[in-house]
Amino acid sequence: MKIAVLGCGILGPKIAGELAYHGHRVKIWDVSIPALNAVYNIIEDDKKQLREDGLLFQKNFVGQVMCMSRLEETVNDADFIFEAVKEDMEIKKDLLERVSHLCRGDTVIGSCTLRLKIDDVMAGVMNKERSLGLRFLYPVYYIPEVEINPASFTSQKSMQRVRAEQLLSSSGIPCMFEKKIPVLSHEGNTAPVKESRRDPTPADTECGICMNRVRDCLLCPCHHMITCYECSKMLHNRRDGCPICRKDITEVIRVYHS
Repeated sequence: MKIAVLGCGILGPKIAGELAYHGHRVKIWDVSIPALNAVYNIIEDDKKQLREDGLLFQKNFVGQVMCMSRLEETVNDADFIFEAVKEDMEIKKDLLERVSHLCRGDTVIGSCTLRLKIDDVMAGVMNKERSLGLRFLYPVYYIPEVEINPASFTSQKSMQRVRAEQLLSSSGIPCMFEKKIPVLSHEGNTAPVKESRRDPTPADTECGICMNRVRDCLLCPCHHMITCYECSKMLHNRRDGCPICRKDITEVIRVYHS
C-alpha cells in the first residue's frame, strides 16, 4: 500500500519506518525542512537497533521511505494518511482540512492525537466519514498495534477497511485494536533475508513524485534512483533535496532502460 505520514517529530519517523519495515511505500512530510532532513538518519539508526535486537534480518526495510517537502506530492496517491504533528488543535484541523482536498476521495485519513477529540480534529475534513483516530504507540517498532478511535461520523466501511481489509491483512501489523484490547507481541520482519529474492512491484519502479513515469535517473552525489528524469530536474531546479536522504542535488544523470 501507499502511505503518507505527516510530521517528523518523535512519532512520525517511527511510524514511517514501521510501515516500510513491513513492505509499504511511505512518504513522509513536515513543514520544517531541518526536521525532514533528519528522518533518513533516524531511520538508519532504527534499522541498526532492530538488527541488534534480532527483528531485522537484512540491510534495509522491504518498503521505502521518501522524504517530501511538498504536501501535495506526499498525499496525492496515498491509500492511508497518518497525521502525527504537534498536539495543537488548530494546527491539526488546518492541516487535515488541506490534506482532505489534496488526496484521493477514498483515502482514509487518521490522526494520531493523544488527547484531542477526533470529532473536533476532523471537523473541516472533506468526506469526513473516512476519517478517524489511529494512534501508534511509541516506540512503534516494538509495539506494532494501533489504537482505533472512531469519530461520531466515521463510517463502518472506513472502520472495516482499516481493521480488516487493508492494514490488518497486508501491513504486517498483527492487530488493529480498539481501546482496552490487550496488545500482542511483535512477530518480527518476515521479509526474505536477501532483498534480491523479492520480485519488484510497480511501486518499486514508478517515479516517487509523479507516479506516472518510471524511475530513470540518478541523483548526485547520493546516487539514489527514486524519480523520473523530469521530476529530478524539477527537484534540482527548485533546490530541493533527494527524497531518500535529503542531500542537496548537484547533478541529475539520466539512465536509459533496455
